[in-house]
Amino acid sequence: MPALDLENPGVSAVSAFGELLNELLDEASAAKETTTIEPALSKSDFANIYDRVSSSLARSSTTGTESNAPQDSLRSRQFAVVETAARDSFSKLIATTSIDSPKFVRMWNLLDILSILSDDGQCDPALLFWLVEELLDSQTIAGCRIIFDFLESRRERITAKHFKQKNLVILRSCNELLRRLSRAEDTAFCGRVFIFMFQSFPLGDRSSVNLRGEYHVENVTSFETPEDDDGKMEVDAQAETPKESGAPKAGAKTGAHDSNKAQAPDSDTLYPLFWSLQESFSQPLKLFDVANFTKFKSSLELTIKAFQAIHDDSLYTSKSMENLKRTLKRKRDDDGTETLPEAFNPKYLTSKDLFQLEISDLSFRRHVLVQALIITDFLLSLSKEEREKRTNINISNKSVIYHGQLNEENTKWAADIKKVISDYLKQGADGPYFFRMVETVLARDKNWVFWKMASCPPIQRDPVSAQGFVEAKEAAQRMATSKRLRPNPLNAVPLDFLANEDETSALDKLKDSERCQLPELDAFKSKIADDDFEIEMPTNSETKAAAVAGKASKSWRALRIASRFKLAAFDKLDDPKKINLIFEDDVEGAEDEEDAEPTANEDDMPKNRDPIILSASSGIDISSLKAKLMDLHKGVFAPVVRHAVREPEDGEVNGKTFYFVKAHEFNQLRDGDRLVEYTTRDGVDYGTSSKAVEAIVEVGKVPIIELDAEAAQFAKDMDFSARYIFIKSSTDETFDESKTNELFDTVIVDNDNIEETATNVGQFIYADKAAEKAEEGEETPANADANMEDAPPAADGDVQ
Repeated sequence: MPALDLENPGVSAVSAFGELLNELLDEASAAKETTTIEPALSKSDFANIYDRVSSSLARSSTTGTESNAPQDSLRSRQFAVVETAARDSFSKLIATTSIDSPKFVRMWNLLDILSILSDDGQCDPALLFWLVEELLDSQTIAGCRIIFDFLESRRERITAKHFKQKNLVILRSCNELLRRLSRAEDTAFCGRVFIFMFQSFPLGDRSSVNLRGEYHVENVTSFETPEDDDGKMEVDAQAETPKESGAPKAGAKTGAHDSNKAQAPDSDTLYPLFWSLQESFSQPLKLFDVANFTKFKSSLELTIKAFQAIHDDSLYTSKSMENLKRTLKRKRDDDGTETLPEAFNPKYLTSKDLFQLEISDLSFRRHVLVQALIITDFLLSLSKEEREKRTNINISNKSVIYHGQLNEENTKWAADIKKVISDYLKQGADGPYFFRMVETVLARDKNWVFWKMASCPPIQRDPVSAQGFVEAKEAAQRMATSKRLRPNPLNAVPLDFLANEDETSALDKLKDSERCQLPELDAFKSKIADDDFEIEMPTNSETKAAAVAGKASKSWRALRIASRFKLAAFDKLDDPKKINLIFEDDVEGAEDEEDAEPTANEDDMPKNRDPIILSASSGIDISSLKAKLMDLHKGVFAPVVRHAVREPEDGEVNGKTFYFVKAHEFNQLRDGDRLVEYTTRDGVDYGTSSKAVEAIVEVGKVPIIELDAEAAQFAKDMDFSARYIFIKSSTDETFDESKTNELFDTVIVDNDNIEETATNVGQFIYADKAAEKAEEGEETPANADANMEDAPPAADGDVQ
């Protein structure tokens, strides 16, 4: 550089700062002995770096510059000196050192030094990202991954200060990198880039918003047409003809399912209809064409019909799937020239030979149905009702508003198909959890759409000024300060009764037990009723105001007292002004006083008091077994009554058979995470409230819950701590021991002797205590009642 222009004063300044930069890099190598990206260098790793850099830049500013030059000009000159010296070191490192070399740690150290100088205002804030941008352009994709390791490890630090001067460079660098990457071949790296931008930019930044509502029309899903049959993959004859593989076996059962099978399309018919849906999914505006919409409806209906029949239809049996898997695996093994791709390819595999295998996968079917849910939400947003809802919304972004409107017939079809898809997604052990997650995502997406309709107004609030905070604080204090002197301090007990008493009698009154005891809950019932009467028929406005205030105070105190022993009743309180339910005796989880059974002695209780979940094979009277178990161990167990969204039938008692509630009450419990499990049977929602379980625990008994295997699986997936017991029928030939043992703590065989089975269940529950008592030579209720002193306790997971 000096050879170019020795008389240029800037050359010597750059040379001097370059020497200082080399000194700092040498110090960085001494402070950071590793050759990896981590750890990041900090200001403390250098000796007085701020003063040394300031001194060097000050000398460059006085060289060849008039003393009265503007401060901005001096600052720009200093930034130019730092940038030139940094680029010189940067270029030499790129030219001489490979990114895979251990010596490339000098580049990471250089970027860390520039980050420190940027935070101190001694170089241009965007200089670090300018160099990173050039570094990304100079490397292969593999090298760019290493660079992104550096950016991700330093993200919080390098974006904390002067972000406005850096954001455009960050956005440009990431977008250029995404253009180089193929989203179909390197999804993971693309995801890293997007996540880096999401974490760097504020939530309300408009740079990533598709304001014009453009669709990704280049994303075309290609599939085979009848003309492509010549190049069809060869497979075994077993999997070649769906109709042959799907033929029912001799002696197979027939019933209602057979009619559904007949209506479901075969694999060859479904294939083109299924893949044609992808065009509507990626370009929903094509549905405004009547012909396309009609084709879309019929294709989606047939696809859902095939999905509904897929579990029972022998066309998709596991045997045929295994045959197809073996065939495809054998063909891959025979072709030794085929190599696996470097990265995962998320594009659909649309080969006709793979179609049967693909749709047999539950995850694949769910993925397609979630796409269908999105498109049905789009269609329903065009209905008359939804358009009327948006009349009061400020819609300034007209590009995302469509003029078409869905008629009543198509609106009904979209609503019905959405319900069918929703019901299908809820099936399976994890179905309710999966569908709830999808519902949450789609609901939040609607909020983002409304935000985009309003042209993305800022969602960040300005910080409160110091003056505004002081004014708000003073206003709150004025409102909270009573302008009248209180006869007694707040929350203090009146002591007027001590005024005319001698010391002895006054001390006795202070020792009165009623002064330090909580009042009875029933004492508030009549007082609240008096306040209600005064509110409804007030003497005057003052007495009404006093009654309203008095009722609020009494209600709050009554709720505090009721929370100690009637917490289960709180689930039924919809209106905070109506709390009469807490005064009733028949509340959720509590036993009637007439039927209440005293809690057993401590010696008769099991050591482990976790709730008991009982499940059984079909044909076993689990309710009678539960009653027998409670009869053998009186005062130990109490049944948990579940909720049901239906009306009681003949002979059913609310609070005994089920808690019969409305749908909105059940949804409040579910959405508030107050159900340990919930399932749907024959279109009716059932669930177990956590408050019902807690109410039994509070009285000292062990809750016992009667659930089927699916509900028990759901409870366990929700991490509900309990002991899971399965009662297996001795004649059950379909019993899968391996699957049941994964869920249940023990499996007990029922030999058509309910008392013997109940005794075995009790023996398992008391196993820990039996082992403990055996060392002391004592007898426990479990083995005493059953005369099984010599029988060993049942181990978890054993089949009795």
